[in-house]
Amino acid sequence: MEFRINIQYNKKRFLIVENINQSRDTLKIFAHTLGAMKVDTCHHAPDILSMCESIEFDVILLGYDLGPDKKNGQQILEELRSKKLIPRQCTIVMITAEVSQAMVLAALEHKPDEYLAKPYSLNDLSTRLKRSFNKKNAMLDIYKAMDIRDYKKVFKLCESTIIVNSIHKTECLGIKSRLYFELKQFERASEIYEAYLGATNCQWAAIGLGKIALIKSNFELAINYFNDVVESYPLYLSAYDWLAESYTLNHQPHFAEDTLEKALLVSPLSVKRLKKYADLCLQNENFDKATHAFSKTTDLAYHSVHKKPENTLNFVEALLEYSVDLSSLEVRKLSYKAFKSLAVMLKDFNSAEIKIHSHLLVSRLHHKIKDPELAKEALRQAEDLLHEFKHKMTESGTIAIAKSLISLGKGKYADDLLRDLAKSTPENTVVQSKIRLLSERPLRNNDKIAAQNALEVGVNLYKTHHYSLAIDKLNKALLHFPSHMGIKLNLLQVLLVSFDKNREKTEDLEQAEELIKQFRTIEPDSEFYTRFAKLNHKYILIQKSLT
Repeated sequence: MEFRINIQYNKKRFLIVENINQSRDTLKIFAHTLGAMKVDTCHHAPDILSMCESIEFDVILLGYDLGPDKKNGQQILEELRSKKLIPRQCTIVMITAEVSQAMVLAALEHKPDEYLAKPYSLNDLSTRLKRSFNKKNAMLDIYKAMDIRDYKKVFKLCESTIIVNSIHKTECLGIKSRLYFELKQFERASEIYEAYLGATNCQWAAIGLGKIALIKSNFELAINYFNDVVESYPLYLSAYDWLAESYTLNHQPHFAEDTLEKALLVSPLSVKRLKKYADLCLQNENFDKATHAFSKTTDLAYHSVHKKPENTLNFVEALLEYSVDLSSLEVRKLSYKAFKSLAVMLKDFNSAEIKIHSHLLVSRLHHKIKDPELAKEALRQAEDLLHEFKHKMTESGTIAIAKSLISLGKGKYADDLLRDLAKSTPENTVVQSKIRLLSERPLRNNDKIAAQNALEVGVNLYKTHHYSLAIDKLNKALLHFPSHMGIKLNLLQVLLVSFDKNREKTEDLEQAEELIKQFRTIEPDSEFYTRFAKLNHKYILIQKSLT
């Protein structure tokens, strides 16, 4: 039996967050009736966050609906958690008239201590508060030790609670195992996980074993653990996230996408999960799903801690890719939403880099809906800003802007930006890889087809020993796609073979030398490095044969 404390409400500070005056007053009177001396009220989100920065509240009675076009209670709770503005000891009671599965699950993911649906009685609320305070009092010393990272004391106190078979035994087991995991003591964590695998309310044990399998790169085992939780407890949402992560690390992005799609059918209001899903759809070139997912992300994130310009920028990027499969009417309809979203984004995030990126996307959208004059004007605005701010942009912004410039036929301008970026980030392999990928990959569908056709024709001419024709074809292709690595490598191979067969064709060797100079900066981890190394070796042998 658990000891029930006598709650000293006169020492508790309350914050009541409620949009309706009558409800707010009722809750304030209720708090005073309990004996609370200090009761604050608020319904304006920025003020709530400011108050929690400066005041340590003991109880927050958090209403969900705080008015149209405003942050809701779930979004406020998520922001309070993410910014660590409330201590573990604070009791959060979410109060709402919303009882749909989607809303309830979304709220519970941010861990309110209690969830109370309207209509409710004040007696119900009092019971929930007592239950929460009893638990927090029983766990108080453990929470305090966790806050100051006194892990030895945490283990000792958890063990004492477990031995007496407290109702908080399961939570203490979870704390111990998670702490072992964080301290990289995986064997000790595994002992707890394995002992409670399959026990009631111990889904965390399977999750823990799956995470350890991931750490050890045993992806198949991790997938099995997470899959078991998903199948047995379809409302246990973190299992979907870990399963998707396992598929991603195992180079199965389509399975990862499908997993998060199932999770979003269960709980569609998680911005973080929706954003991850949208990213996977874009990576898998499912542009229709990516477009709708990014569009929804932009809407849901607007009043949340996840509000970022990337949401809108990614939505428009996905739409531009998706537009190839749409009718002109559908493209125009979605474009209008994109224009509106970009305008709102610029109002909230007004940096030069975002303005440049936005103008370029607007130009691309106007091209799609056949407004050439507006497209030209948006491009001019972007180029004016680029001239002034091109050396003040972030790495990711430069890459995104270069992509749009290439799409708009400004390949030389894009190449200049990418070349400067490559020089300024020589040790950043991630950036270098993105630069190479962008330089090597024609972005427009028509360009992709044209480049592939040029490669195929050049290869066929080479195979039939028509070297001069092959060189001519590949040189013409290189004029259109000057950064395409595949074309350059094929051309280098034909030039070397052509000269080796006929030593009088010195112009072929001279061009080969120029191409090799361009390849000098290629990184050893590049997918093209091995092939270039072989061709370079052949070039060296030819040079030696000439001396």
